[in-house]
Amino acid sequence: MYAVDRTTVAVRAKYRLACMWCDAVLDAALVYRCPECSGALEPRYSLADATRHRSRFPERVYFDFLPLGDPELLDDGLTRRTACRPAPKLGAAIGVPDLWVKQECDQFTGTTKDRLAATVLAVLRQFQVREFVASSTGNSATALARAVQRDPAMRVHFFCGQEFVSSHALGQDDRITLTVVPGSYADAGAAARRFATENDLHLDAGFFNWARREGLKLAYLEAFDQMDRRPDVVVQAISSGMGVVAAHKGLREYLELGELGEMPRFLMVEEDTCAPAATAWQEGRASLTAADRIDRPTGLATAILLGDAAPYYPYLHSIATETAGAIVSASAAELVESRRMLAALEGVDVCYASAAAVAGVRREAAAGRIGRDETVLVNLTGRGRAPAA
Repeated sequence: MYAVDRTTVAVRAKYRLACMWCDAVLDAALVYRCPECSGALEPRYSLADATRHRSRFPERVYFDFLPLGDPELLDDGLTRRTACRPAPKLGAAIGVPDLWVKQECDQFTGTTKDRLAATVLAVLRQFQVREFVASSTGNSATALARAVQRDPAMRVHFFCGQEFVSSHALGQDDRITLTVVPGSYADAGAAARRFATENDLHLDAGFFNWARREGLKLAYLEAFDQMDRRPDVVVQAISSGMGVVAAHKGLREYLELGELGEMPRFLMVEEDTCAPAATAWQEGRASLTAADRIDRPTGLATAILLGDAAPYYPYLHSIATETAGAIVSASAAELVESRRMLAALEGVDVCYASAAAVAGVRREAAAGRIGRDETVLVNLTGRGRAPAA
C-alpha cells in the first residue's frame, strides 16, 4: 500500500520546497533547513486546480494542500473533523460577541497534534523512512505513537525532559521507546540529536519539520470552510508557534485561491511565567538572546512551557508584524478563570494552554485592542489528559 517511490513525477510536480527567509527553492526532499541560510523550509504548491475532495477523512479532503504524491500514503482515521462554531455565551462574557472556537480538543488523543502525526507519517512513507527519532513535551509524541502503532513497518524513539514524563501516553509497543533526559525540553532535543547521529537515524525536526506544519494547517482550512464569515482575528496559544506558522500558510493559500479577502490579525498567547516571545514583542525586539532562555519553565500550561524560543521567535515576530497582530501573555489566574468559563458557558473541556488563548482574547478585548464588532477565531488546541503511568 505504501510502496511509493520518492522520485515519482507526482511528488516532483506537486510541490517544491522554498525557504521562508531567502526564498531559495529546492526540489521535494526530506530536508528541513535551507542550505543557503538555514531558514525554515515550506512546501509550495501550484494551486490553480486545487479543490476540496469529498471524504470523511480530513487529509483526503485537503489532499491538494498536502506535500504528498499519492493519497494511498495516508493512514485514514488518525484525525477527524472537529467543530468550528460560535461561542456566544463566552463571547458575551468576555466582550467579544462574535467569538468562534475551533474544538481541536476533540481529536482522538485530545490535541490538534493528531493532525501533525497523520501527515508526518505519510511523508516519511513517501521518502521511505521506517525509523525516526523525536523529542516532545507529550502531545506530539502521544499522537505520533498512536500513528506508529497503526503501521507495523514503522519504529520511533522519543526523548523527553524529566518533568514531562507523565504527559506521554505512548501505549505498550516494542517499536516505541521513550528515553527520559534529566533537564528541560531543550536538553531532550539535544539528546535526541545525538542519538539520531550516533545511530544514523532520521531526526524529526520539530518546528522545522514542514510536514508537521502542513498537517496542523488543516485545522484552519477546515475552520475557514465551516465558518459563514471570515475572522478578523485568529488566536492560538504558542510554544514554538508551529501551529501559528501553519495557520498563516493556510491563510496565504486561501488568499491565493480567492477564498479569503484579507489576512486577519494574529494574536499569540503565552503563560506569563514562561513568556520569552511576549516579552521580546513588548520590548520591540525582533530576536531573542541567551538571556531570554528559561532553563526550568514553570506554570499551568505545560504544553506551551518552552523556555528557549530563540530559533522560532523571528517567524512569529514576522507574522505578528505583517498582520498587525500581537504576542501577549496571561497569568495563571486568568488561565484558571478562562478554563472555568469555557466549561460553564460553552460546555467545552480544555487544557490550560487552550485556556491561555481565551485569556489572551479576554485581556485584549478589555484593553480595547479587539473591537466588539470583530469576528474572533480561537483554536482550542487540546484538552486535559490524565497523567500517564
